[in-house]
Amino acid sequence: MVTIQDIANKSGVAISTVSRALADSPKISVKTKERIKKIAQDMGYTPNFAARNLTQSESNTVGVVFQPQASDSAENDFAMQLLFGINSQLVARQYLLTTATGSNWSEVYNAVKMMVEAGQVRRFILLYTVENDPISELLRENKARVVVTGEPEQANDVLYVDNDNRRAGEEATRQLVSQFNLKAPLFVRTLSDWRYERNREIGFHLAQPDGPVLSLPINFQAQKQVLESYFELHHEIDGIIASDDKIGYLARNQAQAHLPTHPKLPTIAFNRSEYARLGGKNFYSVDMLPRSLGSEAVRLLFNDQRSLLEQTKATSVIVPYRLPEFGGDTW
Repeated sequence: MVTIQDIANKSGVAISTVSRALADSPKISVKTKERIKKIAQDMGYTPNFAARNLTQSESNTVGVVFQPQASDSAENDFAMQLLFGINSQLVARQYLLTTATGSNWSEVYNAVKMMVEAGQVRRFILLYTVENDPISELLRENKARVVVTGEPEQANDVLYVDNDNRRAGEEATRQLVSQFNLKAPLFVRTLSDWRYERNREIGFHLAQPDGPVLSLPINFQAQKQVLESYFELHHEIDGIIASDDKIGYLARNQAQAHLPTHPKLPTIAFNRSEYARLGGKNFYSVDMLPRSLGSEAVRLLFNDQRSLLEQTKATSVIVPYRLPEFGGDTW
């Protein structure tokens, strides 16, 4: 088994220098860290995480916190892609990923509390934004470093990564309207009041100031009934912009059943999930690049470990998105 002493002997530096380099200490130059990490990798060194945690007040683990989860796995595809991006960056830093989940907020809170008190976890990424969040307050009290995915309701001193959802909503609307010469496009969202939905709706109205908006309840059967009733009364609708792929897929299916003049209603939504693939012809989806969001969240989370010259003063990172190509692969 390769030890830190072996790496120190091979690289010609002190054991303390090797230890700091492998821990990404800002006191060690980037060039020295890269050289020592390369030697450690070539020698087949595997860090002893348990031993490291015993000697540090902070574990080598990052907690990723989900909002209470629904049973529909396809609905969570965006979060899974975020996790892939997060994990790829943590592996490079020799950190582990652990998740806090639950069927309700109380279960999620207790999972996070256990991470903080028993697991010494001091770095967290929250995959949601809500006002007056008890979990965020718990983490502040314990001086944890936190990055939020999504624009927070109150952005003061909050580290976060997000897309420009207003601009994405506006550009998606303009492209769909232009491509299909739409006269009466409809924006469909839920009543959940998530910030990203509100911002995409604002973007829709920047492109269509008088465009109608339909807000759906959370329950699936109720959503179908609301859509059915709406389309039976509004045969003028000739296109759909939806806050996400799942809502877009459901809205398009109901529209096709009740708008005989529009058998393949042009639709654009967000997240490029499996629902977009199922949408078929004239269903387009904006790729919000969730893996990039996850990667940038980790970089921002560990910004405090960089040297003073390398640190960024930014408290947020806006990740680009990718519009679909009309006339090509619709999803």
